[in-house]
Amino acid sequence: MSNSQQRAIPIVPVAPRFRPDERTQQAMLAALDDEYKARAFYTVVIEKFGEVRPFSNIVQAEDRHARRWQTLFTQYGLPIPADPYAGQVEAPGTLATACEMAIASEVANVQMYDEFLEFVTEPDLRDTFSQLRDVSQNRHKPAFEHCARRLAGGGRGSAHRGHR
Repeated sequence: MSNSQQRAIPIVPVAPRFRPDERTQQAMLAALDDEYKARAFYTVVIEKFGEVRPFSNIVQAEDRHARRWQTLFTQYGLPIPADPYAGQVEAPGTLATACEMAIASEVANVQMYDEFLEFVTEPDLRDTFSQLRDVSQNRHKPAFEHCARRLAGGGRGSAHRGHR
């Protein structure tokens, strides 16, 4: 088993026994919408500025997060909403601005998940909210903060492209 497979959290679709309450369903929709929005934004940043990190790494994580929510929607017998952001988002004028916007997005993401954890009771949904909140707080936000610091010190050329 590869290292990435060992870290993946399997979610096995099963026949839904019940649907979450309306408030929880709205939280699920908001979470998936947020993943769609982040993925679209990071994609256009890459299209404009090239395969720059951390965008090139984190866009893949956002795609995995969206797929995880889609699996949970299926598990609970809920329709999966379409991605309204693909091809509808514009990149900012500079990579530094993109990093700052990404930081703000990750901060808002953490706050959103914290709010949802106040009322969601389903264990698998709570685990997903908690894990994605932690990824935003402990991985994505620091990566974008590092990006912003790098760019403040040397402009666009200081950002890493691709893999080392």
